[in-house]
Amino acid sequence: MRVKGKRSDGARAKHFFLLFALAFVVVILIKSFGSGSWHSKAANDEEHNLNKRPAASLTASQDNQVASDRTITKNEAVQNSNFVEFVFSNLDGEPGKEGTVIVQLMPEWAPLGVERIKELTAAKFYDECRVFRVIHRFMAQLGINGDPKIQKLFKKEIKDDPVKTSNARGTVTFAMAGPNTRTTQIFFNKVDNKYLDGQGFAPFGKVVSGLEEVIDHINEEYKETPNQGKIQNRGNEYLLHEFPRLSFIKTARFVSSADVK
Repeated sequence: MRVKGKRSDGARAKHFFLLFALAFVVVILIKSFGSGSWHSKAANDEEHNLNKRPAASLTASQDNQVASDRTITKNEAVQNSNFVEFVFSNLDGEPGKEGTVIVQLMPEWAPLGVERIKELTAAKFYDECRVFRVIHRFMAQLGINGDPKIQKLFKKEIKDDPVKTSNARGTVTFAMAGPNTRTTQIFFNKVDNKYLDGQGFAPFGKVVSGLEEVIDHINEEYKETPNQGKIQNRGNEYLLHEFPRLSFIKTARFVSSADVK
């Protein structure tokens, strides 16, 4: 009975093993095919979406970078420009009467002067500066900031440039009180002032647009009456009270050569 019993137990064990193996295979197949369709549809869709999102994000990022690069390039081009647009107001002493002047900077004439005028323009120093000294058939002078605190920030004097071109009508030159005293004040030559050449006044630029239409219409009624010391100390508060019809620079900005007509 023991021998028969051993054979019976072995057969049962073999049968049980076969059933277990078959059940295991069936479970694996069901899991693979039953849930596999969900994975391919849901998980694969998610994988597809994930693959799309970075691509879209990258494209947007690249577009933004290109736009940023273009903006930087344009700004650099303007900042490196040798053209400055001055918008004057109160022409002929009339409130609101405006005109635009384009000045071409000439580094070959006065490299130190051009460097200084670029620094001042970039700082928007000339905005709201009054043309406080205007002499008929001579020149129009400006360059003391309307805010005394700002004026003090730009009191640095620069060395002289050698005079390489004449103070002809339409040229722009730094005012000075002697050798190496140029700071912020500039003047527009309204006529040919060749005699200034021998005194060391070196033009740094020339008017290429707006000479007759604007410079010739800067208000001359106050001549040299405004006191420079009071302007330095009180700024536009003094000028607006005492000389309300002075012409002035509304803005001074770099423009690209492409914007110059």
